[in-house]
Amino acid sequence: MIERVLLTVTLVVLATVPTLAAPLGKDIAVGYLQLANDPRYDERPGPGDTSVTPPRPVAGAEMAIGEVNLEAAASGHSFALDKAEAEDEPGLEQQIDALAGKGVHWFLVDAPSPAMATLAKAMRARDVLLFNISAPGDDLRGAACQKNLANVIPSRAMLADALAQLLVERKWREVLVLQGPLAEDKAMTAAFEHSAKRFGLEITAKRDFLLSNDPREREKDNVLLLTGDASYDVVFVADGEGEFSRALPYNTIRPRPVIGATGLVPTAWSWTWDRYGAPQVSHRFEHAAERPMEATDWAAWLAIRALGEAVERSGASDTAGVDAYLLGPKLSLDGAKGPPLSFRSWDHQLRQPILLATADAVVADAPLPGFLHATNVLDTLGYDQPETQCHF
Repeated sequence: MIERVLLTVTLVVLATVPTLAAPLGKDIAVGYLQLANDPRYDERPGPGDTSVTPPRPVAGAEMAIGEVNLEAAASGHSFALDKAEAEDEPGLEQQIDALAGKGVHWFLVDAPSPAMATLAKAMRARDVLLFNISAPGDDLRGAACQKNLANVIPSRAMLADALAQLLVERKWREVLVLQGPLAEDKAMTAAFEHSAKRFGLEITAKRDFLLSNDPREREKDNVLLLTGDASYDVVFVADGEGEFSRALPYNTIRPRPVIGATGLVPTAWSWTWDRYGAPQVSHRFEHAAERPMEATDWAAWLAIRALGEAVERSGASDTAGVDAYLLGPKLSLDGAKGPPLSFRSWDHQLRQPILLATADAVVADAPLPGFLHATNVLDTLGYDQPETQCHF
């Protein structure tokens, strides 16, 4: 077994939570917010002449509401989902104001990273707690973090660190990086570059690709040209749209694995994950939503599960007490991924395993054996306390 020790020291501190409080009633409404024109859910090209519309994760929250209501019946608590949609970022703030005026304190938010950062900043002095269920931006766990923002979905840094651990474990140390033109692609590449440096991988070449009909740009969409004239054990591709990366495996000059946006993908959830009760979770979701469970569905489901756990186990009589338990060291959450999950005190990111999956199977789950930490091995993924830029 390969041993890699991350030389970090984690201080155990209590999570900083909003100090405002409201009485906790038996009937608990949870807000669910989304952007009407979120570009992440636009229709996009699929295989052949097909098109694909990514699903929104509200079904995960709806499934969890039913589950926590069954478990909370003995205590008399009842949870309900109050859904709202906004056209733009100011609209999200208005929706929170409207729902908060009705007594809603907890909100699941499905919005891109920039919109999430703007909203969290605007809400930092309000008596609300926001659950980020879909935005992976590292700044939400760094310079743009807020004390009343709980990040359930993994960060880009966590996803990239999981890939890097696998490459070290497999001794695939030389990496060719292919980067698309989108801001999302550049952010994904930056996260992987940080992970490569952190775990001692070598990026032997970095090349931009561009899908274009312009003959002057033909070298930027030619897989053979992009993957030639370089030494590499694996190809990392950053492609938010997915059209270029779909044709990349088995078309590279060298017979090498493809990771990142296709091939082997780091994710919070996969329908193929078959351990720790995961098949039961996936089957319940597929029965309810009539489609496989995806990472954001899992995050929405777990956010409600975490809230239900905090309400029932904290014994709190107000929202501040529930928040303190939810974001504090006593939370021990079953996410059907093995070890108990909890929120990091320094950036309110949910610590969790990352699945490394193909379209048909989970190949590994990170942290991988041999990657050690002074207090919690899950903190080998993403920014640890000594390196965080988050200051509540």
